[in-house]
Amino acid sequence: MTATRHHKWYWVCQAIGWTFYLFIGLLMSFLWFKKQQGMYSVQFVGTGIFLVLTHLQRHFSHRYRWIDLPIGKLVLLVLAYNAAASMVCQVLVSVFMLSIGLFTWQEYSFGYLVMYSANGLVILSFWSTLYFAFQAVQRWKQKEVEAYKLQLSLREAELQAIRSQLNPHFLFNSLNNIRSLVLVDQNKAREMITRLSAMMRYVIGYNRNNLVSVAEELEFLDNYVALEKIHFEDKLQFSAQVDTEAKKAAIPPLGIQLLVENAIKHGIGTKLEGGRIHLSLHRQNGHLQVQVENTGTLATASSSKGIGIERLLERVSHSLEQKGAFALAQTSEHLVTATLTLPYREYENLHH
Repeated sequence: MTATRHHKWYWVCQAIGWTFYLFIGLLMSFLWFKKQQGMYSVQFVGTGIFLVLTHLQRHFSHRYRWIDLPIGKLVLLVLAYNAAASMVCQVLVSVFMLSIGLFTWQEYSFGYLVMYSANGLVILSFWSTLYFAFQAVQRWKQKEVEAYKLQLSLREAELQAIRSQLNPHFLFNSLNNIRSLVLVDQNKAREMITRLSAMMRYVIGYNRNNLVSVAEELEFLDNYVALEKIHFEDKLQFSAQVDTEAKKAAIPPLGIQLLVENAIKHGIGTKLEGGRIHLSLHRQNGHLQVQVENTGTLATASSSKGIGIERLLERVSHSLEQKGAFALAQTSEHLVTATLTLPYREYENLHH
C-alpha cells in the first residue's frame, strides 16, 4: 500500500469510527438527557477533541518512531499518552459545559472528572490498540515484501555471477581447440564436445537453492580440466584427493572450479614449463575445507580476494546461512595454496 493510499484509508477509518462514536453519544444524550439540549453539542465537542488527540498520537508515533520501540515500552508510552490526553479532553469538555451553563462550579465534582477520564482512557486505548495492530501488520507485510524482493534480487545476481563466472575466453579456446582436434582425433573431439555440452547444461540448470553436492561439482570440474588439458597439453598436471564425507557436502555451484581456474590462470598459465595442481577436500571440525595447491609464486598484489572470491563467499553466506573463509598463501618456494573453508552441510539433508 502506497503512502498516499495509506493516508487516505487512515482518514476514511477515522471518519467512520468517530462518526459511529458520535452517533452512540447522541443516542445516549437523547435517551438520558432529553431536557438538556446542550448535551448534543457536548457530544460534538468531545468527539472532535478525541479526533484531534488520536491524530496527534499518530503524528507523535510517526515522528518519534514509536513502532520501533520494544512492546513493553510502547504499551507504557501509549497508556501514559492516553491517560494524559483523556484528562485534557475531560477538562476541556468540562470547561465547555460550564460555559454553556449545563452546571455551575458549585455543582462540579472532581469525581466526575476522574470517572469520565477513565472512560476516555478506555476509548483512546481501544483506538490505539487498533491503530498499532494495523501498523504492525503493515510493517510485517512490508518486511515480507522487501525480503522477497531482496531474495529475488540476490538470486538473480547469483545467477548472473554463476553464468559469467565461466570465463568466455575458456569457451572460445575450447571451441577452437576442439575444431583443431577434429582433424587429428575425431573420437576425442566428440568426447570434448560432450564434456563441453555437459558443462553448459550444469551452468544453465544449476540447483534452485543455489547449492549442489560436491560430487556433482567434481563431475563438472573433471570436464573443465579435461578441456583445459587440450589447451595446455602436458604442461597441466592435475590430481585430486577427496574424502568420502566431503563428496556428500553442499557447495555453491562453480565454487571449486573458481579456485582451480585461478590456479591455472595465475599459476600454470604464467609459466612456460607449466606445472601441477592438486585439489584436496576433507571434512574438519564441522567444516568443509577445499584446498587447491598449484605451482607458482604469489605476488604481493594477489594476496587479497578478487571479485570472484568475494561473490563466492557471499553465496556461501546466503545459501548455507553461515560465513565462509578464504586464505591464499605461499606455502613453499614454488607452491601457492588457496584454502576455502565453508560450513559442512550434507546436500541430501538440505533437500529432504
